[in-house]
Amino acid sequence: MRLDSIYVTYWSLRDPLCQSQSLPYLLALADKGYRIGLLTFEQPRWRMSPAEQRDEQSALRARGIEWHPLSYHKRPAVLSTLYDIGVGSITAAMLAKRSKASFVHGRSSVSCGIAAVAARLTGKRLFADADGPLSQEYVDAGVWREGSLGHRITAWGERKSLEHADEVGVLSRHRQTEVSPWVGDKPIHLLPCAVDLERFRPLREARDKLRRQLRLDGTVFVYVGKAKGWYDIEGMVEFLKAAKGLFDPLTLLVLTTEDPSAFSELCEPAGIRHVVRSADPGEVPGYLSAADVGLCFRHRFPSQLSCSPIKLAEYLACGLPVVSTSGCGDYDKLIASERVGVVVPRSGDEAALEAAKEIEALLAERDVAERCRSTAKRFLGLEEVLVPRYAQIYERLCSAS
Repeated sequence: MRLDSIYVTYWSLRDPLCQSQSLPYLLALADKGYRIGLLTFEQPRWRMSPAEQRDEQSALRARGIEWHPLSYHKRPAVLSTLYDIGVGSITAAMLAKRSKASFVHGRSSVSCGIAAVAARLTGKRLFADADGPLSQEYVDAGVWREGSLGHRITAWGERKSLEHADEVGVLSRHRQTEVSPWVGDKPIHLLPCAVDLERFRPLREARDKLRRQLRLDGTVFVYVGKAKGWYDIEGMVEFLKAAKGLFDPLTLLVLTTEDPSAFSELCEPAGIRHVVRSADPGEVPGYLSAADVGLCFRHRFPSQLSCSPIKLAEYLACGLPVVSTSGCGDYDKLIASERVGVVVPRSGDEAALEAAKEIEALLAERDVAERCRSTAKRFLGLEEVLVPRYAQIYERLCSAS
């Protein structure tokens, strides 16, 4: 198959991040006529049987995407990633050369490194869809020490891939400014994590059914995600303790693939009724529809200024006003300007109570759900905002080859 681009991601095909932040973009581009080679790194938790893999490859090929799964390696740390980068770079280069692709497209730090090497080996153009700085994120999350081998190698690779790129994508305006000295006069595109508004929408029937089944009483606050790293679950529970005095009854709904005990250990001493579920991606819109407010509490780390939490876009698309800690990429400004939620500027009981009062007032506004969904559509919509931006980049890179 003659391909237009080779797209590299360090996610597995069935990883929810790939399902929400890679595959929908690629399928939309393929529907516009672009032919794409897709390289993924398959982790054991998402691995398919040979028959399932063949079925996926056949289905994607019918849509214009040639999928090449590679194996992900975790041990030993750092060296295993360097090994994956080597294998991925050679595979991407061979595929780019064989298919006469116009450019190589890497999504996130490790993938951009692979794409950069493949582009250099073949003389192809490079689109570094860089997301945020993984090197700083891992330091903030406590995975690496600042100045450690993993931190230094990753930071060097991030910078080099941006310097060699022909076009660059980032998640926030802060990151746009941060990388501009390395990129020079080459285009830097703002590409926040987008939501498919056809999938994520208020589902009245699911709301009523799930609230009955799970006994979701009163005002339901929902949190989707993990309990560790840069996620501030302690701060979230602090907020809910303050909100409990205003909302009676109050229920926290948690959707996570992790051990639920991390949430129970915090919620039970605080007297917060909570329900924890592990939901498949297709079930998430229904669960969100059963809630009233979406929560996104992250530690105020430097790296979070470059992030774009997909959970916030999904909450808004389902008509939920949000409560978010400050410093989450561009969301501080968006939430305030569109009046679709509350930004908690600092930790502490006083700030938590203020935020609880603000969200109580916001929920009393009759048009808040429509305003949230409209905001998602105008600023974060997959088909409405992000696919047109990607299509322009693809058109330019293909025509320049």
